Amino acid sequence: MKKKLISLLLVSAMAVSLAACGGRGEDDPVANDQGSTPAQSDNSQSGDDGDETPAADENASYTYHEAIGEFPTNWSPALEQTSADGDLMSFLTAGLYGFDYNDDMDGYEIIPLAATGEPIDVTADYVGQWGIEAGDFARVWSIPLREDVKWDDGTPITAQDYVRSAQLLLDPAAKNFHADMFYASSLKIVNAKNYLYGGQHVYVTPMISEGHLDEEYVPVDSFEVDEDGLLTVDGKDMVLDLGAGANWGASLADYYSEGMYVNADDVDVYAEFILPNVNANGYVPVTQEVYDAVCLCIAQYHDFADADAYAAAVGDYAYLEAQEMMIYGQTYDPIDFSEVGFAAPSDYELVIALDHPLEGAYLLYALGNPWLLKEDLYLSCEKVENGVYTNTYGTSAETSASFGPYKLVSFQKDEEYVLERNEYYFDLYGKFQTTRYVVKCVAEPATRLQMFLNGELDIYGLSSEDMDAYATSDYTYYVTGASTFFVAMNPDFDALTARQAALGDNFNKTVLTIREFRQALSYSLDRASFALAAAPTNSPAFGVYSNLIIYDPEAGAAYRNTDEAKQVLVDFWGLADNIGDDKLYADMDEAIDSITGYNLEMAKEKFAEAYDIAVEQGLIDDDDVVQLTIGLPSTSDFYTKGNDFLVNGWTEAVVGTPFEGRLTFVLNDTLGNGFGEALRNNEVDILFGVGFSGSALDPYNLIQFYTTDPILRYNVCWDTDNDMLTINLNGKDWTASVADWTYTISGEKITITDADGGSQEFSAGATDGNAQERFEILAALEGAVLERYEMLPLMNDASARLKSLKVNYATEDYIFGMGFGGLEYYTYNYTDDEWAAFVAEQGGTLLDLLLNRN
Repeated sequence: MKKKLISLLLVSAMAVSLAACGGRGEDDPVANDQGSTPAQSDNSQSGDDGDETPAADENASYTYHEAIGEFPTNWSPALEQTSADGDLMSFLTAGLYGFDYNDDMDGYEIIPLAATGEPIDVTADYVGQWGIEAGDFARVWSIPLREDVKWDDGTPITAQDYVRSAQLLLDPAAKNFHADMFYASSLKIVNAKNYLYGGQHVYVTPMISEGHLDEEYVPVDSFEVDEDGLLTVDGKDMVLDLGAGANWGASLADYYSEGMYVNADDVDVYAEFILPNVNANGYVPVTQEVYDAVCLCIAQYHDFADADAYAAAVGDYAYLEAQEMMIYGQTYDPIDFSEVGFAAPSDYELVIALDHPLEGAYLLYALGNPWLLKEDLYLSCEKVENGVYTNTYGTSAETSASFGPYKLVSFQKDEEYVLERNEYYFDLYGKFQTTRYVVKCVAEPATRLQMFLNGELDIYGLSSEDMDAYATSDYTYYVTGASTFFVAMNPDFDALTARQAALGDNFNKTVLTIREFRQALSYSLDRASFALAAAPTNSPAFGVYSNLIIYDPEAGAAYRNTDEAKQVLVDFWGLADNIGDDKLYADMDEAIDSITGYNLEMAKEKFAEAYDIAVEQGLIDDDDVVQLTIGLPSTSDFYTKGNDFLVNGWTEAVVGTPFEGRLTFVLNDTLGNGFGEALRNNEVDILFGVGFSGSALDPYNLIQFYTTDPILRYNVCWDTDNDMLTINLNGKDWTASVADWTYTISGEKITITDADGGSQEFSAGATDGNAQERFEILAALEGAVLERYEMLPLMNDASARLKSLKVNYATEDYIFGMGFGGLEYYTYNYTDDEWAAFVAEQGGTLLDLLLNRN
């Protein structure tokens, strides 16, 4: 069975990205990207004002000021939930390991922070304990700890504090929000879940994990029925997770409207069997009727009449997919905490035991999440009233403790909080010039902008409305995110033929199936102008993957910076023959810098070529009008302006071609969150500003959402099981289907054939020992996606910020995991007193300087 490997990655629309581009308020800097440590949290933009940074005065005050729209409420490692909570917590804590710049400061490396070195695999020393068996590896790790880690009152921190904090976090009575960090993440600690849920019947284990492993799916004829009529597996009951969808990737409730899921007897099965049985947790106990109802709902979601019709297309998976929405019930026996996989053999050695092997960068990454709690303070904050446990740890300056680079000295709810440098932090030396960090709660962007212009703030996040004034400022800086947004098409010939017929005579849609027509749409797309018109903070995109997609987490190496990835771009954009000595471009970098994606002359040639092909294939008549429907996920400013730009641009591009006056567009702006399904079902012909978010550290997993995923892929018309792709590996050409190449870089064995008809089994998974071949396959798959011209790269995810003249940053470029250095690396051109005097000299406003008028 070939299924999606994860459900964490989400279909995304540009509307979501724009709304979320400031997690700590609209001028929130890109902070703690993918879990960066407090020292590396990025709170502003990079920039060099051209002057050398003055030497720091050790006795001076250097304050960094920021304003955010949403204030934190609980920054305890046990309970923090919002991005504002996490940002404050990050300055008060430190992971065992964390991100730092590499030696060249053009990437990251993961280094020990509260640890003194790499974890040591001691699995063999614990055979017989924690379920460890002879031959196991990478399951028990010894972590050497620093001896100078202290709380902000000088209290030393030892290995036993880590163990005791884990016990407090897993306290069954507390039901801490982040207790799942020890069993629901990659850091699955032995018996952590068993201790947390001891003596309780709970629903916490999805039937199907994020990996969607074949062996997890249960044949429907093996279900048993208990005395209450509930389906069980090995004595465990099940619930439908109606609220979150477990690991299906979405909630079924999000796709329901009255009368939507109706069976052959005209019964709305969702309303009849599912909705009446949902409990307060969003769970529905699974009976046979509920299970069958979910199967029908899923089948109709995929545009089939029922599960049997769906099975005719995909096989037994039609009856098993429902399990991805379900969670097992289980009663846990009480256990002692000594059975949980934590130990402190000495004051400065921490041992952890894992359910499954985990090593390398992913182990270090997991150990970057802090869980230390100051026990005496934490216990003083807990209270039980009427059987209800509460804890106020991390809700005020008085209930907060720090072992990170800063300490909280004051907190006024929804007004202001102040951090000062923690003199007990173990890694202050030569870093953290910022002595104070002051954060105010200011809801209105206009107010924040005025504060910035008055020199009262050191960062302001620009909105599209600000860009006319500040786009060319020397103090405006841009950040590219990990996501790429596309113009997406799904030119299924049969579906387009049916929709074309429904329009009546003299209408055409099938021309969209001609590759040359889609090429013309791409060449006539001025991406830079589109961004300027619709999303001024964003930058044009020319490939599937952005500059922030990391292919080697160990080295922090970006995919886009490799020769193989660069070759994909120069090949796709037709520049490969123009690179080299005495040619137009000296090297690939110079060629890539020249790419605009816009070539109106080429576009017109391709439109004419496409028309000739359409005539030759009998797809179009002389009086036919091409009508394409553009779908919008919302009527936001971005989509309204973007639609106008595309329609006007493509209408002008066909002038002088056979399509002049015959290419028309209609708008469907009612799609909402169903935009992806609307394209997959060919209810619309074109989407734009859509893509995927997630998997920034795993492009090998991400590629499936462009090639094989049956649920989330936009262009499901592409038959990747039968589209063959030839890739040169070690000097020899090998051929397999696009789908098989995708599966093999996830570890599946496939058969590849050579030009002479010879074949062999092949696998290029993460543990197969052929990393270079695996990477070359990934690059070839990106090229194959681009060459379809069904997913046209449009824009990178990006934001823009105004930076203060007061501050210097570590790097000009945004570095994954590090941002621009964060408070650890910020330096200052002015002390607080000097800055106040400088602003006064400018008449109390920095507007002229920011607009380059001085």
